[in-house]
Amino acid sequence: MRFKRAVSLALISVFVLLLFNPIDANASISSLEQQIRENNQKKQELEKQKKELKNEKNETLKEIRSLDIEIDGLNLEVEGLQLEIDDLSKKIEDNGASVIQLGKEIDANNIILEKRLRATYKQGGTGYLELILKSDSLSEALTRIDMIQLILKDDVELLKSIEVQKSNVTALKLQQEEERKEIETIKQNLLTKRNEISSAQNKKESYMVSLESNIKEMEAQEARLEQVNAKFEKQIQKLQLEMEYAGGEMSWPVPGHYRITSPFGGRRHPLYGYWSFHRGIDIACYYKTNVVAANSGVVMVAGWHYSYGNYVIIDHGGKISTVYGHNTKLLVKAGQKVTKGQVIALSGSTGESTGPHVHFEVRKNGAVVDPMPYVKK
Repeated sequence: MRFKRAVSLALISVFVLLLFNPIDANASISSLEQQIRENNQKKQELEKQKKELKNEKNETLKEIRSLDIEIDGLNLEVEGLQLEIDDLSKKIEDNGASVIQLGKEIDANNIILEKRLRATYKQGGTGYLELILKSDSLSEALTRIDMIQLILKDDVELLKSIEVQKSNVTALKLQQEEERKEIETIKQNLLTKRNEISSAQNKKESYMVSLESNIKEMEAQEARLEQVNAKFEKQIQKLQLEMEYAGGEMSWPVPGHYRITSPFGGRRHPLYGYWSFHRGIDIACYYKTNVVAANSGVVMVAGWHYSYGNYVIIDHGGKISTVYGHNTKLLVKAGQKVTKGQVIALSGSTGESTGPHVHFEVRKNGAVVDPMPYVKK
């Protein structure tokens, strides 16, 4: 995905660099139109790349959500491992206390055994036999024999107890060692899981940085494209103002409909009743009647105006332009080249209008003039 993203940005940069090719100040209308067509094609390619970037954005967001789920799962595992570590630590602590207690018991038994061995040693090898022989009677001798047997038995039991205790201590130490190994393994697993979380978080941050970078780059390219388009528009306007008038008489803008309901000049406003200056002529016609270009030129405006309604302005060169207002539907776009007699709209009653008609103006040097000297019925 990173490679694809890099390719996308590279293509966008190429397109925008091409858009920034300088415009020849002496370019003809035809060459400028060719540049506009090329520019529009580049804009389409840019839109395509922008769409791909948006798709990448959506895919990246999905991956980020997936990473969030992965991180949540790893955090749960880490919490579980920490509980195991705490449990084993408690067991080791308990075992340590048991080892200490057993050690104390062994020490005590060793002291007892040591005292008995010393007593036996002092009496010599015949100590127990002499004790029996010095008895005053048989019953006393038997009693002493029983006592000696009990002492010997206690010594044996004490020795066995010491051996058992030593064995228990050894077993506890082995168990403790196994648990220590187990806890070390768990610690290593914990570290591994934490590294996985760290790696996942780094991936997430990398995705976010890349995503934000692409979005900012796309916005920057769009801003540059707008600047280029603005330069083209200014150059177009300049060339249109400088170009010569198309020449000849203008065609009647509504073929077959010649009744003028409101001429050029002063009149009472048909909607508001006050005295006003009518900037053109109103030609009566039916709804959706063909409205044609009075002469060849370039469409400067094709849009909406609160008074004109749906209207068109055509630049014919020589600082002469025409206006067509109150249309139901527009058939041309701004920047489009039109020829004399070409249908540019369908008539209507949009904007400030009392019924279906075409408002037609002629402008020279930006000021309205009487259209009648320019048109031929």
